[in-house]
Amino acid sequence: MKYINRSILKTIQPVFTGDDLNACEIATLTAQYKDGSTITSVAISGLNVELKSGDRINIGQEQCVVNADAAIDATSITITSTTLTFPLYRGTKVLMDEQNLFAQYQRKTEGTIAGMPVSTRDLGPINYTGGEYQISGVDSTHIVILPSAFMVNDDVGSATDTPPAVFGDGTNTGVSVEDTDQELIATVRIPDGKKATAVTVWASNTTKDVEVYEMNVNANGKGSTIGTGTTDGSAISITETAATTTNYLMIIVKVSSTNHRVWGGNVTIIDI
Repeated sequence: MKYINRSILKTIQPVFTGDDLNACEIATLTAQYKDGSTITSVAISGLNVELKSGDRINIGQEQCVVNADAAIDATSITITSTTLTFPLYRGTKVLMDEQNLFAQYQRKTEGTIAGMPVSTRDLGPINYTGGEYQISGVDSTHIVILPSAFMVNDDVGSATDTPPAVFGDGTNTGVSVEDTDQELIATVRIPDGKKATAVTVWASNTTKDVEVYEMNVNANGKGSTIGTGTTDGSAISITETAATTTNYLMIIVKVSSTNHRVWGGNVTIIDI
């Protein structure tokens, strides 16, 4: 019977390095870089994945940040300026940074999602700070009341005889009535999670009365005012009114002339 020298077997077993275990190889170096040199790009074999600026990679044990997009089959990678702490040789593997990959899998803080940039507290236009969400490009404190939001009431004759509100697009702009007995009315929905605290109306005549009511889409009647003021452009305080599934604000502007033009307004809102 022949015996196998186990010490010989041990010497011919393959040796694995940290680069080989659970690593994602994306290319290999085709050039050599000296210890202590500062590099801003590396020459590689054809890249087998697409890289985006901001991606993190490991070259040998040197962590680098990609500084420009790189397509599949690219033969170089642009990186942020890096001073090497050891030499890099031809054939060195370029790997995805596993620690960063794990962190981003668990809690995404960089890169993109569906093309939207990601940071510690931002996803595209969405910011999350202190338990609150904010969306850039969206006013989270005011609702603009456009002239198109105004209609006339039914104080003139029958519905078929009531002239509509009109918008002046000449020298004098704004929405106005066609009969002096009419009033202008705007309705505004309060966003979910918000409550309305004030209403402002701007008009050509600054002395016209403004009345604000809380209304509901599933009930008749306007009830009592929750705030009154004038069209002088100052904020009219109203009873704080939180959004429900059915409520909205009705804003009545009591113009008394066809020459009184309303330019618009806004509703001040805060978080509930």
